[in-house]
Amino acid sequence: MLNNLTINLSSKIFFIAYFLIALHFPLKHTGGHGLYLPFNIICWIFISIIIGLGLFKIGISRKIYFSKYFLNCCYGFALILIPLTYYNNEHSILSFNKIAGFGFGIILLFALKQFRFNKKDNLHLIYLILMGILIQGLLKLCTQTLPNSQFLSLISNLDFGAMAQKNIFATFLATGITISLALISLDKDHSKFKNMIIFSIPLVGMTQFYPLQSKMGYISLFLGVGIGFMASMKKGKTIAIWMGCLFFGYLIGMNINRLERSNTDIKHSISTRMSTYLLTCEIIKENPFFGIGYGNFLSTFRKHYADRKASDSSIQTIGNNNMNHPHNEVLFWIVEGGILSFLGLLVIAGGLIATLWNGRRKKGWIFLSMIIPILVHTQLELPFYISTIHWFIFIFIIFMIDNELGNEYELDATKLGFLFKSFSIICTSFNLIYFSTALHTAILITKFERTGRIDPSILVKVKNSHAWQKKYETTIMKLDLEIAKATKDKDKLSSYVNWAKSYLNHSPYLFIYYDLAKAYELLGHGEKGWEIYNQAKHLYPGVDWKDD
Repeated sequence: MLNNLTINLSSKIFFIAYFLIALHFPLKHTGGHGLYLPFNIICWIFISIIIGLGLFKIGISRKIYFSKYFLNCCYGFALILIPLTYYNNEHSILSFNKIAGFGFGIILLFALKQFRFNKKDNLHLIYLILMGILIQGLLKLCTQTLPNSQFLSLISNLDFGAMAQKNIFATFLATGITISLALISLDKDHSKFKNMIIFSIPLVGMTQFYPLQSKMGYISLFLGVGIGFMASMKKGKTIAIWMGCLFFGYLIGMNINRLERSNTDIKHSISTRMSTYLLTCEIIKENPFFGIGYGNFLSTFRKHYADRKASDSSIQTIGNNNMNHPHNEVLFWIVEGGILSFLGLLVIAGGLIATLWNGRRKKGWIFLSMIIPILVHTQLELPFYISTIHWFIFIFIIFMIDNELGNEYELDATKLGFLFKSFSIICTSFNLIYFSTALHTAILITKFERTGRIDPSILVKVKNSHAWQKKYETTIMKLDLEIAKATKDKDKLSSYVNWAKSYLNHSPYLFIYYDLAKAYELLGHGEKGWEIYNQAKHLYPGVDWKDD
């Protein structure tokens, strides 16, 4: 029989299962973001279970617990949703994952509140998170320093642990380091085991910073540690030992081969990002109130950039990368959703700042240091889209802040007990089916692409194409086009033309333009093919097309 104690224990077991085991599976992938990455899907499975347990807990306890900050999040999210009703949202389905992920984060915050975790429970869970970060750091260190073996070959399939990208891995480690520093002040019970974790994190984490050569990692670490250090200065001896581990770890890292990156590459990266920000701000100025519509950033930015480049050749060349995101989370929401999206973010951020400010000031600064690495990263890249674990850790730290410093309210839910139980079971079942089939899809498509795309029968087994959205669609249409080329099937060629013309309205990918031009050519419409070619040359200046 499920009771409050059983549910709380179950939630902790799932924490253990994820951070100590599931997080570290070396799953192969084809790159990308979101559900294209299988370890993100696994994280969403875990989040779904935690949410389900939290909602079920309401049905058992007959009480709903929430905070003032949670209400702020609800008000802010409501403002963010309003732009979905605007006239310019014909492609808003492309933002489904973005908006759904945001909503799930708020629901997760609410679900965590229902477990009634005390300070001791929160600390146990944050130590589990640190252990997960420590394991990732150790696995990466092993692949860098130990002789080759079958096991090491297996775990090195992912270049940057389970994070897919060096900046993601760097801020993951930086978050662990800042949390370990914060725990020196937050946790009064420093057992030998806890001290081992606290001092191991900066030691192991810093071994990766020099090899990674991540500016993002250095910036986020410096700011997070700086704030945490100022708030923890009274712990002089312990802080000194911690700083020694930090320094020694970096010295070890300097003896590990680093990722080679020239000064030219670094300068180009900075200038490209600045150009992206400036161009995005120009688009915002043109559409300040209603934005450009959710799901329209890719097409609008590409066209705006191409027009500016055509009129002013001095504009920084952004290249042929498909810009799905301006590398700044705040700008992303403003440019697509306009002023209301911005106000929504302000309400949510303002509520968090108020919670930190109204609480015990010293503790507020310590908690702030814990989220700084991820927070900084969101303004320079898109960590939440590449790594769901960043999103989860971010939400959990906010939960800790709210739990420690926020105001709490309670509602009687005696009459809603059965409703919450039923709802939690139905929703959790749906989510588990959805994400399980998404994981199966990810495995199949990865197999298809890694085996040279020669066995289309693999794609027939896909059960959840929605999870892969555009990638699955373009893969299927690409196969149809190849068949049409080989068989000279004009019906299939015409079908591809119709699909591609519609697709390019929201996703002007270079390879789609190329294939569309070839399809027109095979249909005997050379003039239309050249028209498509010229459109692509305009959108992607400087790109050399090579015939196959």
